[in-house]
Amino acid sequence: METKHGRHLNTHVGLPRELRRVGEANIAEIFEMLDSFRAGRWYGSKGNGKVIRKCLAFIEEIKKWVVL
Repeated sequence: METKHGRHLNTHVGLPRELRRVGEANIAEIFEMLDSFRAGRWYGSKGNGKVIRKCLAFIEEIKKWVVL
């Protein structure tokens, strides 16, 4: 958000809303999915390789978005 839109948020909580506000709905959805995985699966250390691969793919999408 800061790199592309010059706006820094101190918390990730409102990030999807702010991304939508500036026309970034696709990336907002990715952040929402990551957040839903984060609480129960990633930090919960559940052995779900499929979810982890999906999270890593989302992170790669975010990296690509930032440099566009």
